Amino acid sequence: MLSLNKIYALQGVPEHVIYVEDAEKWYGEVYAGALNPGGPLQGPRLQAGLAHPAGPGRMCFLNPGEACIAGQGIIFRLSRDETVSYFTGSTEMTGFQDGSAAAALFGLELTICPDGKGGLYVSDRFNRCIRRIHRSSGDWTVTTLAGDPANPLSDHLLELVRNEDPEIRIPEAAYAAQSTHDGKGREANFSYLHSNVVADKDGNLYVMDADFLRCISPTGQVKTLNPGGGSGNPGPDGEPLESAHFRLLMKSGIGFGKDGHLYVADRWNHCVRRVDLQNRTVATVIGPGRGYIDGPSSEAGFHDSPGHITLDPFRNRVHVNGVDDWGLRVWDGKSMKTLAGGKRGNRALEGPAPDLGFHWGGTHAVDPQENHPVYFWSNQGEWRGRIGKLYRKEDSPKGVQ
Repeated sequence: MLSLNKIYALQGVPEHVIYVEDAEKWYGEVYAGALNPGGPLQGPRLQAGLAHPAGPGRMCFLNPGEACIAGQGIIFRLSRDETVSYFTGSTEMTGFQDGSAAAALFGLELTICPDGKGGLYVSDRFNRCIRRIHRSSGDWTVTTLAGDPANPLSDHLLELVRNEDPEIRIPEAAYAAQSTHDGKGREANFSYLHSNVVADKDGNLYVMDADFLRCISPTGQVKTLNPGGGSGNPGPDGEPLESAHFRLLMKSGIGFGKDGHLYVADRWNHCVRRVDLQNRTVATVIGPGRGYIDGPSSEAGFHDSPGHITLDPFRNRVHVNGVDDWGLRVWDGKSMKTLAGGKRGNRALEGPAPDLGFHWGGTHAVDPQENHPVYFWSNQGEWRGRIGKLYRKEDSPKGVQ
């Protein structure tokens, strides 16, 4: 096992890197996108302009071999012939418009996930609503599942929600009254929608809306699962979900584990929480810790704070990354380890996983097809506008290097 076993401080950040046992067998390469292509561009995958595809929930698989990638106001489709094309949204403008996929308009900062019926759920953050892309009479159509762009949170409260100050305390009564208004379809409203969206096997959608966990049914019924919570510190393990507090505010990430529980990156509490949806309880499972610290779950930490969670169901582990980490990390339920990067100062785009340049990124998706490569993003300069791919050469089809 390749490991950096001493803990030291560099620029005041504690650091302890432990690589997964087979890290040196993993190889990284550019999968899609080109550096500074001049804007959103269609074409062969390595020449396409992907319009800032960074962030959790920005890539998923619609069908085997076909990926969808969300940019700013637009969703791309990467087909089996490795060509990137516009799927829905506009490269010229943002806005709000339902209808045919070709005519639909979206706001900025979209996240997507499969709806379980061959289509996609879309969290449209700037329009503060949940959209759905599905086939209707053979054509792709965009509809609004829940939320209403014409019924926004007050400007004052929205400013408070968007403030990145970890010490901020939003006026609970006023904030909760507006941001947790449940109902069906456009009767419900949302405030922030800065986390990614995930769906369970029944098509129920989950999203962290600032500090509230919201569930949206396939028919658009919205329910807040912690209406008695809001912004605050974690309680004891096993606390009731109904009154659980989180401190997300920005760049939060959620994802299902193979155990069926929902995992939440609780950013300003510097920990990862497990939400047992069946028993309606919440527990802390990673951290809290500060610094890039690999190791046992209770001792693990993040440079800034946890932000991105993606399940790898084929290897029974979860990708958990900090907002400002410099490595791609995984958690097996017992300990945190580094899969790629992990060395500050690295700049490599391709090569053995530990040598890759990586900073301020995370895992997009794990390919459901054979060999299950991992797709990731990094906001490091060389990676901007690109999506990376991690795989073990020994797992690749014969003849493919």
